[in-house]
Amino acid sequence: MTEVIKTLIFAGVAIAISLVAAFVSWPRATEQTESRVGTALFEQFTDPLAASSMKIVTFDDETGQLSAFEVRRDPETEEWTIPSRDGYPADALEHMKNAANAFVALKVLDTQTDKAEDHDDLGVAEPKLEELEVGDEGVGRLVTLKDGKQETIAELIIGDVPKDDPSQRYVRIPGQDPVYVVRFDDSPLTTAFREWIDNDLLKLSSIELSSLEILDYNASLAMGGKISLTRNYTADVGLDGTEWKLNSLMDYDPSRPGAAPVAADLASLAPLNKAKLDELKTALDDLQIADVVRKPDGMSDTLRADQNLLTDKEAVNSLAQRGFYPVPSGPNGEIEILSANGELDVTLNTGVKYVLRFGNISGVEDSNADSEAGVNRYLLVTTKVDETQFPVPELQTVPKTVDEMKAKMAPPTPPQQDPPTGDVKDNPEGSASDSDPPKEKEASTEEKAATSQPAGEAPNAAPNPTDTPKPNAESTPEGDVAPEAEAPEAVDSKPKPSDELTDQTEKSDTPSGVSESSGGGEATGTGQAQQEAATAPAASADKPAELTEPTTEEDVVPAAATDDNSKADATTATPPGNEPATSDAASPADNAGAKADTEELTEEEWQEMLEAEQEKVIKQNQRLMDERKDRREDAQRRVRDLNARFADWYYVIPEATYSKLRFKRADLFEQPAGVGQPQAPGIPGLPGGLPQFNFPGAPGN
Repeated sequence: MTEVIKTLIFAGVAIAISLVAAFVSWPRATEQTESRVGTALFEQFTDPLAASSMKIVTFDDETGQLSAFEVRRDPETEEWTIPSRDGYPADALEHMKNAANAFVALKVLDTQTDKAEDHDDLGVAEPKLEELEVGDEGVGRLVTLKDGKQETIAELIIGDVPKDDPSQRYVRIPGQDPVYVVRFDDSPLTTAFREWIDNDLLKLSSIELSSLEILDYNASLAMGGKISLTRNYTADVGLDGTEWKLNSLMDYDPSRPGAAPVAADLASLAPLNKAKLDELKTALDDLQIADVVRKPDGMSDTLRADQNLLTDKEAVNSLAQRGFYPVPSGPNGEIEILSANGELDVTLNTGVKYVLRFGNISGVEDSNADSEAGVNRYLLVTTKVDETQFPVPELQTVPKTVDEMKAKMAPPTPPQQDPPTGDVKDNPEGSASDSDPPKEKEASTEEKAATSQPAGEAPNAAPNPTDTPKPNAESTPEGDVAPEAEAPEAVDSKPKPSDELTDQTEKSDTPSGVSESSGGGEATGTGQAQQEAATAPAASADKPAELTEPTTEEDVVPAAATDDNSKADATTATPPGNEPATSDAASPADNAGAKADTEELTEEEWQEMLEAEQEKVIKQNQRLMDERKDRREDAQRRVRDLNARFADWYYVIPEATYSKLRFKRADLFEQPAGVGQPQAPGIPGLPGGLPQFNFPGAPGN
């Protein structure tokens, strides 16, 4: 066999094999393509909750770089994180379920092509960095879903939108040539960072806000590793409901480094800019972040660093690049963090204080591709407890002896009154002296008072004619003073004005066991007459018979049982600061005090009264201390939780948000700077000679 024949045979065999291969493969491809129409693209993926992670890879044709966004559920803690953002916590449960649902029962509507050369035109080229260059177009998004064992359960390249139906997409399974047309909602597949996190960063409500402290200063890294600091002003602004109030304003002179600030004259300042302050309050309530960067190791959750941080040049440089500078602070070598663009302290009525420090512009390289246009700003956040909101309450003194209790129950000593003119003399026993003769006119006045009681009341005991009326009497047995009318003719004194009597009534009280009669006055019915009868001394032999008719105990109803007003005054006459909390029932001490007005208490009763008073005071004091302790512990617990949330992160906020939180001095007031308000001397900036701090780790140190 010649070589020519052999060559022809080999060529024929090769052609035959090629034809057979083409014949066999072409129907299979057609059959595969046609069989996918109307079927689910991922037949085995039916449960969206089975997806434990999702990774989205996109290509930037301008930079020629790939970017990856990933969310993942921890198999042990069941918590969602964002590995592509250093494990930042994600609020991804519902969002992930919606994203996975987009792949469940995804059906093929049509096959657009099965040729690889058409992939670029349909936007389904696979994003493989080794195969791509700057300017390459037609690269799709690669979405990969995995289960808890990190095994792929769905993977798809998402391409362009067909021109005739915006609800459809060209898609392709990686490693396969056919391009399918599907109806697909890809909105849950966003890579916008803020869409996957809890946007309520600060966890505060604007209705809790009670005050703001604005610390307007600038810090920067100067030559030789020095920190230049210039202070502009510090303002303390309070909020009461919806009303803002400027509590203090301290101005610094940038031309005099280290000089003490000057307090502004608040009366000369223009009204506060309520609209801008309200805008700040809203921005705090709805503070959103564009991105996060993990902080360097060595910083505690309170942003106070130890000396170890200063020896870590990498950590120090990381801080400085973002506009935060550690400087010595305090006698114990603490390190405080200064920020490039000042601070804002936000205090809540719960006792939690937020400290927001504003750093440098984050730069394009730290911005998320899907975030809003414009520059971003670094932010450090920490919290602490505002101890000034938890003062130790004023506690009542617990009486240790009966005498201490009596002194505590005694009313304040009323102002000294001038004695009345005439023959009337004060008598501590509540009766007239032996030298005072009976006065018929006074007796008739008392008879009028006794006979003026309403029908059906118990008869009043006859008054003692020797009981000389005392217009300036301090109290009655029940701690009340009857209203005074016109004075008896025999008493050469002027009636006390009604307002003085009212004040005397409110302040007066009588210690237990001491009774004193009240001066003549207007008939007050049963209560007034019975008080006089109950306290009248026994009739003497020289008293007229009609005025000394003996009375029995049953004939006299104790005033405490009939005069409700007197009883109320007696039981509430407590020195200021010792008032009980809230109680509708009288305490044992009050009941015993009422009894002491009509009869002497025994030693055992006084002791019981003391023990009851001690128990009441101890309970009141404990309640106040417990309330303070509970509020303070709630604040401490909230601060711990928040600092644990903020501990590891630099936050990146949009410049629009920063502009609402950062206040220049003129922004505080309605009027422009220079109108109705003094100006801080000097101009903003960083003039030479400002206070400087050595910055560890900076060049030159």
